[in-house]
Amino acid sequence: MRKIINQYLFKEVAQAWLGVTLILLAILITNQFAKILGDASSDNLSGNVIAELLLYSSIEYLTILLPLSSFLAILLVFGRLYKDSEMAAIMASGLGPISLYRPLILPSLFLAFLLGLVSTFLAPDARKNMDLSRQNALLNLGIDFLEPGRFVTLNNGSVMYSEDRLENDQLVNVFVQQEIRNGVNVIVSETAEILNSKDSGNVLVFYDGFRYEGVPGDLDFRILEFSEHQLPLPSKIDQTKKIDFSSEQLSSLLQKNSLEAMAEVQWRVSPAIALIILVFLAIPLSKSSPRDSRYTGLILGILIYMIYANFLGAARVWFEQGVTPQIYGLWWVHLVALIFGIFMLLINYRFFQRVFSGSK
Repeated sequence: MRKIINQYLFKEVAQAWLGVTLILLAILITNQFAKILGDASSDNLSGNVIAELLLYSSIEYLTILLPLSSFLAILLVFGRLYKDSEMAAIMASGLGPISLYRPLILPSLFLAFLLGLVSTFLAPDARKNMDLSRQNALLNLGIDFLEPGRFVTLNNGSVMYSEDRLENDQLVNVFVQQEIRNGVNVIVSETAEILNSKDSGNVLVFYDGFRYEGVPGDLDFRILEFSEHQLPLPSKIDQTKKIDFSSEQLSSLLQKNSLEAMAEVQWRVSPAIALIILVFLAIPLSKSSPRDSRYTGLILGILIYMIYANFLGAARVWFEQGVTPQIYGLWWVHLVALIFGIFMLLINYRFFQRVFSGSK
């Protein structure tokens, strides 16, 4: 009987976990896709770069997604079991509250192990690759974003229009308007192309055209004819950007003695710890009577999750600023959550002896 119940609980939770994970993943990817599209529009990133950024950001989101989806799945399943009085039948068979954890222990530990690998190694690599992809895209700005037949704003604020693009990526009948201190600078050429140099960066080269300098509305324009003219395209990369600990390797962080590095190490292992604690919290939080709403425990659980996550973020800031002692780190937040779970377990099931009944 106990084996059948364990298999039933595992199956129900696994199905709910898969559904919740896919839904949350779709929501997060959609939001991230909209954000990346906004950045791509301002940075003129290509479709391939957008796909890479979306992939890397999805890996990062797993550290948030997996603990939350596991927590919500258990709340949904056990909340339904209490609502439909199935849990009463399970308890009547001689199983105690601790026995409800049995079908969840090994899957949770395995998932926490995988999550630890993701948050400790894969997510930092994804963050690093995401930054590199964006930087390489800005450094190696190609001709792809210059679509013929429409006006395009370049990195330096210039507005460019081309009538057509040849197979060799040369633009035909090109028009560029650039604001200068004393008016505007207009360039018209038969062809143009983008050349990349490690020393000078990206350069837009015009061939066989005219350059007009002056103030709009005035007849006093300076006209220059050229066979070749170059327009530098400044990079958007911030060369003064500080080192981001979130993209550093674990071995490098362990060699540093700064509070920021220690906080980053503890932050990386926190998702795996949080997953175990949230699974532990989910069972007492899901307890309800058949008269209660099915989503009462779910709403309470989401509120507790938000408090837990916010305190983790605050604890990291306090630790980095030296407000909390180093020995406390981020661990005290997990400890408080664990104590709260034990308290809820004892309160919901009334007696300490009953908690361990059925676990023998």
